[in-house]
Parts: sequence; structure tokens; C-alpha cells
Amino acid sequence: MRWWLLPVAASIAAAGCVTHVPADARYRGPTSLPAALVAPFDAYAAPVVVAAEETLRERSGFTVRQVALAGHDDGKQPIEFEYYDVRAKAPTPVVVLLPIFNGQLIITRYFARYFANQGWRALVVMRDRDPLEQLDAPEDAIRANLEDYRRVLDWVEQQHEIDPTRIGVFGISFGAMDAVMLTALDRRVDALVAAMAGGDLAHLMLSTNYRRITRTVERLVDDDGMSREGLLETMEQRIVTDPLALAPYVDAQRVLLVLTRSDAIVPIESQEALRETMGDPETLYLPTGHRSSVVYFPLLRSSAFEFFERQFRGEVIAAR
Repeated sequence: MRWWLLPVAASIAAAGCVTHVPADARYRGPTSLPAALVAPFDAYAAPVVVAAEETLRERSGFTVRQVALAGHDDGKQPIEFEYYDVRAKAPTPVVVLLPIFNGQLIITRYFARYFANQGWRALVVMRDRDPLEQLDAPEDAIRANLEDYRRVLDWVEQQHEIDPTRIGVFGISFGAMDAVMLTALDRRVDALVAAMAGGDLAHLMLSTNYRRITRTVERLVDDDGMSREGLLETMEQRIVTDPLALAPYVDAQRVLLVLTRSDAIVPIESQEALRETMGDPETLYLPTGHRSSVVYFPLLRSSAFEFFERQFRGEVIAAR
């Protein structure tokens, strides 16, 4: 299904509806990250070991390989990602693309190809656990995902063909929420592009219309006799590591947010709350919902590349 090949003309024709907001000039930098917050993610000490690697595809300017890293705990699932390795003589920047909620790769591959065609290396990370579907232990799933992503950054640092001072992280939807948390917890991330990210996961799961989550909520309410208020209270107690809670520790000057004004999956109120808590970084507003934002994906990928390029050069767009 090549839905991303919608006519680019449609995106261009509607571009007048896109609003660009520079970063807030009053921003004074991120809050210092408490050691207690990052300590649980620094618990592992095992070296990075490549458990498996195979070539998937050869393209004119790059090779795609699938890499599996051994889990840092005995019995832990391997950490898998696709590596877009460009043919370049000097070390290049890299963009690490985090998976969307259902783990499908079609979206992240679309953006990874673009970055690779621009001469940058890219990683498409895979995931098989979605915290909002593991409601008995969502915090464990969130932390496990973030630990995996930090292990990927460990691997990135070891690759001589990658410039470790130019690491970008890119995410859409739940991948963007993971990206916000990763950026807060790991200073190796030099720049972040997060599209359609919201905060307060407990509240989001009860306000979204995303069917896979609403079915879970309905089952708990109808079958288990739990009220929506009771479910919200339970999830607030179970989820500690949250984008909204970690947003103040992200350097907003290194962030481009993309918000969707008519979103029912990640409501705009949730997106705006994250933006405000982060310190009002540079932002693109799209006049779409969650799924209809696909019309703007050509614009999103070029905007992301331009933002990363500015950040890697040390440039900051004029604040308002």
C-alpha cells in the first residue's frame, strides 16, 4: 500500500494552511535532570553485542541491513533495527527513527529512505511491546522500550562511519512520545523532531479515539466493572515515566514539534500541553487530523531534514 505517494501537488496546494511558530525567545533552557530519574536507565553495564546481521536491500546510494543486538539481560529479547548505511567516505550524521504505536514499519521506512537519499545514515527501530496495551504493567513496558533505545545509541557510538556528535531522533505519534522521553534521558541526542506527540499517557488513553486502545478501555469498563474514573486513577498510579513529566528536561532549542489541529487520536490539547511544558519549541501546525496528516508527509520529511541540518551546524532560528 503506497499511500505516501499521494500527489505532492495536494500538499503544496494546502501549504498555505501550515503555520510555522519559532521557538519562544523567553525560553531559558531545560530544567536539570534529577539523577534519580535517569538512574534506572543506567543500571545495565553489559557491552553491546551484535547477535545477528543480514543485508536486506541494496539501493543506488545505500544498503539496508537488519541488525539484532543481544539483550543486556539474560533471556531478554534481541533489539532489532534496520540500518540504512550510505556510501560515504566521511562520517555522517544519523537519524534514529522510533516506531509508531502498532510497530508497523511503513511510515518510518518512508522517512529513513529520504534521510539516506540525502547522504545521512538512518536507523529504523523495531518494537513488539506497546505500553498502553500492557495495562497491568505499562511502566515496565515504557522503561524497557527506553532502555532498548539507549542500547541502540550505544551501538551508534561504536560505528566509525557515524558522527556521534550529530545524532537526530525522529518519531511520529507514540514514537514521538518515546522520542521526547529518550531525549530527556540521554544527552547523546543532539536534535529531536517529534510529530503528533502528547503528554499524560493515562489521560490520553481515555481521551483518544484510536480503536485498539478504546477497545481495551471498553473491556475494562464493561467486563471488569471498572469505572473510567477508576481506570484513570489506576493508570496514573502505574505510569511514572511520561512525556509530560520528562518534557521540562528536554532542551527546547533542539526540538521541532509538529502538531495536528484536528487530531482525535492524540487530541490537540494533549499536544499543546506537551509543547507548553517543554518550553514552547519551534513548531509546525498542520490543519489535519492524525491519519490525514499523511498529505503533509513530503513537507514533514523536508522540514525535519532542514531542522536537523540547522541543528547539526549549530544554527538556531530566530525566536519570537
